Amino acid sequence: MKRRALLSTVAGSALGLAAGCLSDLDEPVETPVNPQTTMATTDPPTETTTETNTSEPDSSIGLSVVNEDDKSHTLSVRVTDGDETRFVGSLDIGAGPGRGRSVENDLVGERTVRVVAELEAGATLDYEWTVTDEARHLELVVTSDADLEPRQRVRPALDAADLPYTVTGAKDIFAPPGATIRNRSDADARLTVAIDHDGSRVFERAFDAATDREISTPALVASHGTYEVVVEAEDGRTATHEWDIPENWGWPTLAVLVAADGSLRVGSGWPKTASVHVENEGEAERDLTLTLVRPADADTASDDAGGETGSGGADVSETNRTAPPGESTVGFEVPIGDVYELTIETAAGSETVDYAACYCWNTNVTVTLNGRGGGDGDGGGGGDGDLSVESFEYVCS
Repeated sequence: MKRRALLSTVAGSALGLAAGCLSDLDEPVETPVNPQTTMATTDPPTETTTETNTSEPDSSIGLSVVNEDDKSHTLSVRVTDGDETRFVGSLDIGAGPGRGRSVENDLVGERTVRVVAELEAGATLDYEWTVTDEARHLELVVTSDADLEPRQRVRPALDAADLPYTVTGAKDIFAPPGATIRNRSDADARLTVAIDHDGSRVFERAFDAATDREISTPALVASHGTYEVVVEAEDGRTATHEWDIPENWGWPTLAVLVAADGSLRVGSGWPKTASVHVENEGEAERDLTLTLVRPADADTASDDAGGETGSGGADVSETNRTAPPGESTVGFEVPIGDVYELTIETAAGSETVDYAACYCWNTNVTVTLNGRGGGDGDGGGGGDGDLSVESFEYVCS
């Protein structure tokens, strides 16, 4: 069992909620993580729960709930500070991933509070949170499998007076990015993050990446350009990333991840399930293979295979699916945010397109299978028909 799961499991319910529940009128509008999908807020915040956007760290001190599941949930929460109850209530949170709601925003000064939570699906959490100047915010995360995990959002102070790094003559980035470090494995890790530009090291810092926290740094770079990022763990594992920030990308980010399997990854966005839109104009099912590849000239390496390995030109993921007649979507896994090449292959041939899967920089792909060919597979009688692929990139504005 994961250490976070051990930490967060209690027997039965310790809440005993009898009063103080939030009514429907108290419910604020929820906002998604990605600013490109941010919805307008129409309802004012209340005293006990306020709207929160979980995409960026803030300077507030408080507790919030984030739903990474694709189903809505009801969560009961009690927060105690010694003998004093700071909050007790029940709140609904919409389907995620990325829905967030604030629970308590007035935990001022260094202190240790107890947070007890229970999900309507049965998961429970009992967590002691020590509030410090750096660990100013705690998220109660509803995971994709309807479990509960604590995630401290830590924002360390950096002493470097020359940050964010500026490139002489380069255009300024609209939202200068920092790095966010997540550890989803069973073991704490100490990671060193280094950034180079034109052969010179512009940033290097070691971080304690505990399994129950997310570390967000202040802005590290201020100029559009290409940076080389090297991440190294104490046990020698390394991962590198060519962090190319073009001028049309105003919301870049640097994501450093210790994945659940222990692999070390670095990129420009978090792992996700992406999809292509398929229009099958024939009357039979068609088999598709989607292969995600890092371009051969990408200066990228990861330890996903257990050690430092160059991954330029290597398959990242391969997905085989069958598309029914008509319109459908085909999903595939993106292990970390990056700019890839995506190849769509059928029995009739294949096409390859550039595929950006970064934070606030993505690609939409539509695959059309015309109806001139017959069905494939054992039902037989012809090939897949002609294949055409259209794609376009979009960024946050």
